[in-house]
Amino acid sequence: MKNALQMIKRWDIIITVLLLVISFIPVSIFSYQQAKVEATTENPEYVAVISSRNEEVKRVTLTGHKGTERLNIPEIECNPNTVELHNEEIRIESSTCPEQICVNTGYISKPGPAIVCLPHQVVITIETVGGGEDVDPLIISS
Repeated sequence: MKNALQMIKRWDIIITVLLLVISFIPVSIFSYQQAKVEATTENPEYVAVISSRNEEVKRVTLTGHKGTERLNIPEIECNPNTVELHNEEIRIESSTCPEQICVNTGYISKPGPAIVCLPHQVVITIETVGGGEDVDPLIISS
C-alpha cells in the first residue's frame, strides 16, 4: 500500500480534481437554463394538441381542467374514446395497436414529452400559450 501512495504525485491529484470540477460544468449550465426557462414562463396556459395523420384534429386546454373526461374524436382510428383528460393531464387510455407504446407512455402534463401512436399516426403534444414568450427547446445531444 505504501508503494502505491508513493506513485501518486502532486500533479496527479491536481489534474484529477480539475477534471472532476470540469465534469460538473454541463450540469450547472443545464440547471441554469432550466431555471431561466421557468422564470420566463409565469402562469403559462397549457394546451394539448391532438394530431392525426399530420393534421391537427383538436386542441384541449389543460390548465384549470378538473375531473376526468373522455374525448370523442372520430378522426382517431384506434378508438374514438381513447383520449382521457384527468385534471390537468392527458393520455391515450386504450388502443388497438400491437405494442401499446402510446398507452404505456401514460399521462403528460407539460411541454416536452409527447404521446405517439405510430400505427394509427396519432400524436399528442402540449404547447404553452400566454404567460410569457415561447422558449426554444434545448437540444441535447450525446
